[in-house]
Amino acid sequence: MTQQYRVALSAVTALSCWGGCVVAQAQTAQNPARSPAQSTERPTASPLAALPQAKLSPVNRTAEGEQGAAGLDVRVSGFATVGYAVSDQSWRWQRFTDDGGTFWRDSIVGGQLDARFSPSWSATVQLTLAPSTRHERQWAVEAAWAFVSWRPDNDWLLRAGKQRVPIFLNAENRDVGQTYAFARLPAEVYAVSPTTDYTGLSVSRTWQRGSGELAVDAYGGRAQITDRTHTRDLGPQFLPVHTDVVGAALTWRSEALNWRLGALHAATERSDGQPLPSRYPFVSPFPGFGYYQVSNAIPGGPGIRSTDKIVNSIVNLGLDARVAPNWRVVTEIARNIQGRTDLGANTVGGYVAVLHTLGHLTPYVSLARLQTLGAPRKAAEALQASAGSGSDPLSVAQRAAADAIPVYDQTSAGVGAAYALSPRSQLKGEWMHTRIGRRSAMADDPPEGTVSQTGVNVLSLSYSVVF
Repeated sequence: MTQQYRVALSAVTALSCWGGCVVAQAQTAQNPARSPAQSTERPTASPLAALPQAKLSPVNRTAEGEQGAAGLDVRVSGFATVGYAVSDQSWRWQRFTDDGGTFWRDSIVGGQLDARFSPSWSATVQLTLAPSTRHERQWAVEAAWAFVSWRPDNDWLLRAGKQRVPIFLNAENRDVGQTYAFARLPAEVYAVSPTTDYTGLSVSRTWQRGSGELAVDAYGGRAQITDRTHTRDLGPQFLPVHTDVVGAALTWRSEALNWRLGALHAATERSDGQPLPSRYPFVSPFPGFGYYQVSNAIPGGPGIRSTDKIVNSIVNLGLDARVAPNWRVVTEIARNIQGRTDLGANTVGGYVAVLHTLGHLTPYVSLARLQTLGAPRKAAEALQASAGSGSDPLSVAQRAAADAIPVYDQTSAGVGAAYALSPRSQLKGEWMHTRIGRRSAMADDPPEGTVSQTGVNVLSLSYSVVF
């Protein structure tokens, strides 16, 4: 166990002990169900559940429907998370985390400006400073939201501009760590979608139903993203692509129950217009010897099969339910069906978490699973077997092609806690153990070989605030 890992473990233990010391006092306080912690720290699909969420999430339909005074109304808000993570492995996990520790994985700063021009027209811009998705070790400022809204009445809402894809329970507020108790949203589900945002149009219709609100969202547009892959011989590679998306979501929000059924169809092309490989042919020039032709520059084969675009059809079902006083169960399951290629993501992922509120403290346990199905897994295994451990150019090329296929076979179990320092700030700690089976694309394979049949422990500490 590394020194950094022991330090983080001690910090998580201290957080738990500190939280335990205040539990008795919190439980005896009057009206514990109305404590600030309960109103802000549970994971929820509804940004209306607490003031910080209502202020920072542009999906707040009630606020947008208010009939304010005539004239320009401008509001500025912000959020930040400072997060530290350390693992017990020398190779990097989820791009940044290793046994040396890192602040890169979870840290983010954001600011939001909301301008209301009239009761019907408004605009929102949200900028974030976070690790770049286009470079390995750079920070970047990006627009997470940038749209204009038109509300003809309190039930309809139309938007044009950059928006979040509303497919997961916490899709809209995933950057605002203050709005949920998890130290990090489960990657086994939230990494399934090929994009988190798009630039285009959306229309929403809501119905107030006494105890809650039912909403239907339909949307479409394009996302300019950069796909990162890591191979053990070549290191990280970045490929600019654009993804056209169309989708819909049905969402119910109430104090006791939130659920969302989301569907997304995505078509992805290279930004430079070049085709994407879809299948590598096996070439056997003579008995007892063969290889996969992973590039048209490799002679002796018929040429690789390619496609102008690959498609993903994703369905997600999420549920956040209060099953007893101060007890909540949160679960999501997502299926990503890959089309027009044997070399992409074809996955099923899900998680279940149980949270218990004790005054200002919310401990939780979680279990998650992500697995690749069908052709991509078989293609990666065949390429790896053909490449072996050779250092010749043909072996390196086949091994790089195998590593570039996003194959997942992992199960995660975690224990964590969030402590509400105030209604607008939280301190979080989490231990997460992930068991890797055949392989996981979340691990950056070291030069010596594929990370498989092993485990990784990650300790996370973070402080989240809205202002």
